Amino acid sequence: MVQNLYRYKPVALTILLILSVLVPLASPVYGIRWPFGSGNTSLPLGNDYGEYQNYTGSPAYFHPGIDILQPAGSQVYAVKSGIVKAVLTTAAEYHWRVAISDSAGSDWCDGWLYAHLDQSTIQVQVGDTVQMGDYLGDIVYWPTSGFHHCHFVKIRNQGTTWSADWKFIGNPLDELNPIDEPDPPVFENTLANDKFAFCKENTHDYFEPGAPLSGELDIISKIYDKINHTYWKLIPYRIEYSIFNQTLSYGPILSFIFTDTLYWEQNVDVVFQHDATCQSQADYQYRDYYFIVTNTDGDGIIEASDQDHTWNTEDFPNGNYWVKVEAYDRSGHSRADSMQVLVENFLPASGKVNLSDNPSDASGSIIQIMELPRTDTTDFAGSFLFDSIGGGYYQFHVTHTGYTSADTIAQVTGNMNLQITLQVEPYIRGDANHDQNVGIGDVVYLINYLFKHGFIPLPFFAGDASGDARVDIGDVVYLVNYLFRGGPSPQPTILKKSTVKNKN
Repeated sequence: MVQNLYRYKPVALTILLILSVLVPLASPVYGIRWPFGSGNTSLPLGNDYGEYQNYTGSPAYFHPGIDILQPAGSQVYAVKSGIVKAVLTTAAEYHWRVAISDSAGSDWCDGWLYAHLDQSTIQVQVGDTVQMGDYLGDIVYWPTSGFHHCHFVKIRNQGTTWSADWKFIGNPLDELNPIDEPDPPVFENTLANDKFAFCKENTHDYFEPGAPLSGELDIISKIYDKINHTYWKLIPYRIEYSIFNQTLSYGPILSFIFTDTLYWEQNVDVVFQHDATCQSQADYQYRDYYFIVTNTDGDGIIEASDQDHTWNTEDFPNGNYWVKVEAYDRSGHSRADSMQVLVENFLPASGKVNLSDNPSDASGSIIQIMELPRTDTTDFAGSFLFDSIGGGYYQFHVTHTGYTSADTIAQVTGNMNLQITLQVEPYIRGDANHDQNVGIGDVVYLINYLFKHGFIPLPFFAGDASGDARVDIGDVVYLVNYLFRGGPSPQPTILKKSTVKNKN
C-alpha cells in the first residue's frame, strides 16, 4: 500500500488550512517540499550540485545532484505527482533509485530522481501513478558511517520507461522550499599565505607568492560552503570576481553559477584546478575546491571555450590592483575576499606614422615617449617599434621635417597598434627643399628626387609647382619657366589642421 505523507487527521488538516490563510506569503507559490516530510525545515547536505568529485581515484566529475543527509531507514516521499518511469540500480544494493516523470507518454519531459533507496522497501513500480507526498521507500544503510543520504536531482528523459542515461537539468536548491543556510561561504588561503593563486593561462606554472604579475593568467580561489552540517564541505552556489584600483574598475564578472543543466562528465577542468599545488579533491576524507574563476565568458554556462578566457594583465597599466572574489550561497548570503597584486608588463610599443599629403616615403619621423628617455626613427614605411616598455599610458611626441608635430596619449598593451598622422605645416608651393624660398635649389632638388633617387619634397606637394596633384618633370619645367622666363608663380601656401588618430 502506498503511504501518503499528507493524509492528516481532520483536526490537523484544519490547523494546516488556518495557517495557509494567516501566512499566505510564508513560501513562494512555486517550489517543492523536501522529500522527507520535514515540513518547513531545510535539511543538511553531504554533497552539492556541480561539486568536484573523485571518489576511489576515478576520473573527476561534477556531482549531478544533492545528497540530503538523513538517518538510514528514513522514509522518502514524492515531491510532485507523476508517473514512475524507472526503478533500477546502477551499482548493486546501494544504488537503487526511482525516477518519476511529470507526465505520461514517450516524449521528452522532466522528472525527479530519488536514489540510494533500500530495494526491499521500494513501494512503486514502473507505470504507477504517484501523488505528491506518496511514500516511495527508505534510505538504504550507507557503508560510510554518517553518510546515509538520498541523492536527489531534477532530470529529463524520453520514453515510457527510462534507463539511467537521463539528463541532469536543474539544481534542486532552486526549487526546494525552504532554503535556510545561516552561514555564508568560506575562503581559505589558496597558495601559502596568499588569498589567491595565479598561474599562466591554462598551465600549472604558478607565479611565486608576492611576485609581480604579467601576461595572460588564471586566478584561482579556494572556497567552500556548508549546508546545515558541521563537517561536510560543499561548493558555493555562485562565484564572481573583480579587479580594480583607484583609477580603473573591471567587473564584477560572473565566474560560475551552479544551476540548470549539468554535463556532469564534461569540462570539470574548466571550473576546478587539480595539480600538486592546487589539488581539488572531494571524497569521504578530503574536501578542497580550487576554482579557476577567470575561466568564464560571463554567462554562467560551463563550456570548454571558457578556458580561452583569462585575466590579460597586458590590458592594464602597470601598477597595484586589488583582486576580489565573492561567493554566494543559495540563500543569498555572500562573503568576499581580496588581495593586492602588482602588475608589471614590459611590452613592445609599435605603430606607424602617416603623412597627410600621402607620400610613399614616411621615413625619418622622430617618435619620443615623453615620460621616458626613449626615441625611435621610422623606417621607409613609416613604422616604429620600442621593444620593451612598461604597460600603461604614455605621451608620444612625433615630428617630421615639413609637418606639424603631433602629440597623443596612448596605452601600451600587448596588441598596441598606434597610428599617427602628421599634417602639413604652412609651406610655400614650389619650395621643394623646404628652405622657405623658391629658387634654383628647388629645381636641382626635384631633378635629384626624380632621376637620382634623392629625398622627396617635404611636404610632398611643396614640389607640385604646377598644382596638378603630382610631382614630376612637369614641375621642373614649371619652376624653370617661373624663375627664368617670367612664367606664372607656383600655387599659394596651404594650411591644414593637425590631427592624431590612435587605433587601440
